Amino acid sequence: MTAFNFKFKSVQNVKKNLEKKAQRELAFIENQIESLKSSKEETLQDLKDHRLGSKQTVKLSEIKFLKGYALCLEEKITRFDKSIREMETKKEKKISELLQKSKEHKIFDKIEEKHLQRFNFDLNKTEMKKVDEIAVRKFVNSQK
Repeated sequence: MTAFNFKFKSVQNVKKNLEKKAQRELAFIENQIESLKSSKEETLQDLKDHRLGSKQTVKLSEIKFLKGYALCLEEKITRFDKSIREMETKKEKKISELLQKSKEHKIFDKIEEKHLQRFNFDLNKTEMKKVDEIAVRKFVNSQK
C-alpha cells in the first residue's frame, strides 16, 4: 500500500508561511497603532494638566514658556494623528494582503483534499480488484 504524497506540498507550505508572516505583520502594526494612541492620550492629558496648572501670579517669561510648551504638545499630538493615519492605511493594506494569502492557502488545501479523495478512490479500486481476483480464484478452486 502506498502513502499519499501531495505533489504541491512545498508550495502549500510556502503559502501557509506567507499567511502566518502577514498575520504577524498585521499584529505588529496593530500594536504600533495602540502604542501611538496611548502616547497621544498621555500627551493630551499633559496638555490638560498644563492648562489647569496655571497659578494666580505668573511672570511673563513663564507665560511664554508655557505657551511654547502648549504649542509643542499640540504639534506632538498632530504628529501622533498623522502617524496613526499612516499606520491605519498600512493596516488596511496588510488586511487585504492577508485576505489574499489566506485565499491562496485555502485553495491549496482544497486541491490537496481533492487529490486525497482521488488517491483514496484509486486505492479502493485497486483493492477491490485484488479482492475480486482472490474471490474468483477461491471460487475456481472450490469448483475443482
